[in-house]
Amino acid sequence: MTPPTSTRSASLSRRTLLQTTLAACVGWLGGTTHAAAAAQEGAASSRSALRVLTAWQQGETAYAGIWSPGVQLRGIALPARAHGLLPVPAAAGLPGAQALVLARRPGEYLLRMDLHRQRALRWHPLEDDRYLAGHACASLDGTTFFTTETDGETGAGLVVERHWASLEKQREFASHGIGPHALLTLPNDHLLVANGGILNLPETGRHKLNIGRMAPNLSVLEPTTGEHIQGWSLDDPYLSLRHLARSADGTVAVAMQAEHPDPTARQHAPALALWRDGQLKTVDWHGGQAPPGWDGYAGDVCCTHGRFWISAPRAGWMVSWSVRGDDQQLIPLAGVGALSGQGPRLFAAGEAAALWLPADAAAPTSHRLSTAWDNHAMVLPPTALRS
Repeated sequence: MTPPTSTRSASLSRRTLLQTTLAACVGWLGGTTHAAAAAQEGAASSRSALRVLTAWQQGETAYAGIWSPGVQLRGIALPARAHGLLPVPAAAGLPGAQALVLARRPGEYLLRMDLHRQRALRWHPLEDDRYLAGHACASLDGTTFFTTETDGETGAGLVVERHWASLEKQREFASHGIGPHALLTLPNDHLLVANGGILNLPETGRHKLNIGRMAPNLSVLEPTTGEHIQGWSLDDPYLSLRHLARSADGTVAVAMQAEHPDPTARQHAPALALWRDGQLKTVDWHGGQAPPGWDGYAGDVCCTHGRFWISAPRAGWMVSWSVRGDDQQLIPLAGVGALSGQGPRLFAAGEAAALWLPADAAAPTSHRLSTAWDNHAMVLPPTALRS
């Protein structure tokens, strides 16, 4: 199955153009054969159980696939850069280990892939005048999933419920904000959505169209009716709420990206806000000052072993706090973007190296990376790639 072609043409239907097929571009990165890849995977199994689902760019081509220590990075060629990645739960009723790949905002495709064989199972071009915001989450029972999207005509944020097998839209409702990004399902079946406040549209690409008029918020929605249960905003409208991670005690960390025109204001901006006990509050930097090079940009967030971690790719370090927002700790790693927690361990990918370490940062294992990854990755359970 071949991916759809991405286009910005205004003269023809985007849906029609997206359904036009490319020349065969689904295969192994660097010309690796299926047999060679299987041999590499077998060799890796004897050395390490670490498997990471990620996305990256090589030359002009984007990919999504699996990385393991000591094994050539391999994956599926994509029509445009990916962003969020989501394993398909067993409740979806699909065979084998599969995952969802979402185009980077303003995104135009969804892909469901076979994790074990590294092949595309279904491509889905976005409906006309709908654009992905790069993230998805499974419903509480795992039978459907939700994506954050933008209405291309009005710029309004949307949450869309979709079917795992077909990837087709079942229904949509308002996100109650502009630029919805990450979302997660709460234990009471409500959805928590980070409305980043930034408007992007395909005709202007990644250009931010409403800086100075931003109104980011964190919203709780009822997924059956789309009802807006409650919302929270920070005093500073230039703090774009981007990524979410939830701890075992129910506290949610919100990683932020500062959009202040003044670089001094960006350097002093907080990286993290915590949503707990019905309140949304920013976390102060230790000593009241951000570490050098911060520039207001958090790439990813995760929770592991009772700590929230954020990555700062521009600054070249990652930093953590307890779930209460204290006990700040910092680890340098050049270009660090993607983070993923598994049990008490943390995985972090930088521009040339990955770290696999306990949450207290003791005795990390370092692995060389030949290609820098995008800002998101996920450590897969040890059983995920078994036949």
